[in-house]
Amino acid sequence: MMLATTSSTFATLGEMVTVLSIDGGGIKGIIPATILEFLEGQLQEVDNNTDARLADYFDVIGGTGTGGLLTAMITTPNENNRPFAAAKDIIPFYFDHGPKIFEPSGFHLVEPKYDGKYLMQVLQEKLGETRVHQALTEVAISSFDIKTNKPVIFTKSNLAKTPELDAKMYDICYSTAAAPTYFPPHYFATNTSNGDQYDFNLVDGDVAAVDPSLLSISVATRLAQEDPAFASIKSLNYKQMLLLSLGTGTNSEFAKNYTAEEAAKWGILQWMSPLWEMRSAASSYMNDYYLSTVFQALDSQNNYLRVQENALTGTATTFDDASVANMILLVQVGENLLKKSVSEDNHETYEVALKRFAKLLSDRKKLRANKASF
Repeated sequence: MMLATTSSTFATLGEMVTVLSIDGGGIKGIIPATILEFLEGQLQEVDNNTDARLADYFDVIGGTGTGGLLTAMITTPNENNRPFAAAKDIIPFYFDHGPKIFEPSGFHLVEPKYDGKYLMQVLQEKLGETRVHQALTEVAISSFDIKTNKPVIFTKSNLAKTPELDAKMYDICYSTAAAPTYFPPHYFATNTSNGDQYDFNLVDGDVAAVDPSLLSISVATRLAQEDPAFASIKSLNYKQMLLLSLGTGTNSEFAKNYTAEEAAKWGILQWMSPLWEMRSAASSYMNDYYLSTVFQALDSQNNYLRVQENALTGTATTFDDASVANMILLVQVGENLLKKSVSEDNHETYEVALKRFAKLLSDRKKLRANKASF
């Protein structure tokens, strides 16, 4: 989806809501991490500011699964009230901790493949006691409560009504990453406004939303309606939104590996992995199809960019191959993706599109700052 800066767009940029959405996908989070590093570098270059961070430019950053972890890393404050991680720090995080996070623990046919202990340990070390309300911009991190059978969305803007959602970031990050069969579900408790204990029994946010774009848009809509900073926006529509959606890659050819005749012989065990792949790929595709159609129908197609690799092969398709060789491969996938065309109809590369997106984000930030100074 091509982005273009027109005079009318430029005039209203200061009134726009900017949204970043990051998919789930386990170790494949290295792919969007590569894109985030490129984008943050472009923002630093455009604004001539090496301290520029993604959280300075996006009103809402949403993520699920590994995307939720990325969201926390770039929005959780350090002692100077700046993001504790720059985008360039994310890939080293995967290389340093991925092999230990995805280290098998014994026989896993009747229990999760990984015990999650190291994942929780590193999350506590990195995120400390930080809670949702301390995030440097609005966040939208999804999980799913297996006791209430409902999705749970952790955001800042709704804490006045639901203070029990002001959980610690490490609890949230573990929960959104706790993919069934891979990690154990996570239990923790907070308190309601009455002081009563509120229990959470959570699993991976991918159960609710593999691609959290629509979720992030919903949070952005509420933010625009309730936050005084957006008072000039009477009714948010797609013309007043910039949405960047980052995928973790799919294998569009995986279906060719199976036939109806072959699958007809499958039982529960044989279906588990293919079904997860199919559900994730279908969800990602349908979200993109819907958003592309809606933005285009409302003459706002220039406000939406989906960055996704649809031709993963081999080990790059796996959720949990944290070998050094595969992680290097995933970095290469992200770097090569920048050189690919946005779509069959739009031969502009993702690199060019992201540079333009960075300029739009920078212009919008400056316009809003100028309006605030009057």
